[in-house]
Amino acid sequence: MNFIKTKQFFVFLSLLCAIGVFLMSGPFQSMAYWGNDFTWYWVGVAFTYFLWLMGIVFLVVAITREANVNGKLIFGLSMLGIATLILLICGFLWTTFVIIAGMSGM
Repeated sequence: MNFIKTKQFFVFLSLLCAIGVFLMSGPFQSMAYWGNDFTWYWVGVAFTYFLWLMGIVFLVVAITREANVNGKLIFGLSMLGIATLILLICGFLWTTFVIIAGMSGM
């Protein structure tokens, strides 16, 4: 039973990272005006992609962690894990879109 809780914990951490990616997309845009150049903007972008990468790592750890419950081996994702994966993909695409739009002058 303990393995299932740790698996859910890693999925929950991944979900927090996925939400963090969306929450950081606004602040890193405003970070472009913090200095004379785009240094802080790219720091914000790097932090946003780092959150995304940590979300992927937590999700991979949750997927690869095997749980043995009542003699059955549980391997894979729950519905929350699938929703987290979709959020991570959308967060990556949204952040990339914001960067491309910002660099093109939109």
